[in-house]
Amino acid sequence: MLSARQARASAEEQLAGERRLYQVGRSTTFILFQRENQLVNARNQELRAETDYNKALADLQRATSTTLRANNVIVETPVDTPFRD
Repeated sequence: MLSARQARASAEEQLAGERRLYQVGRSTTFILFQRENQLVNARNQELRAETDYNKALADLQRATSTTLRANNVIVETPVDTPFRD
């Protein structure tokens, strides 16, 4: 997940640099669009990595029966009360 985050940050920096080059006439729209596509792909990969991590964490909690504790859920045993008619 950290590497996906770093890849996204690098893609943002590359796009910013390419925009500066484009503004002074040292780049083309084609290259600028390539950088924008790379940024979109990097953002998608970062989101996928976060989703995969959260799914794995949920699976681990389910397998170890710690889901309720991890989410601060307390289940109290009800007090025995006689049934009323």
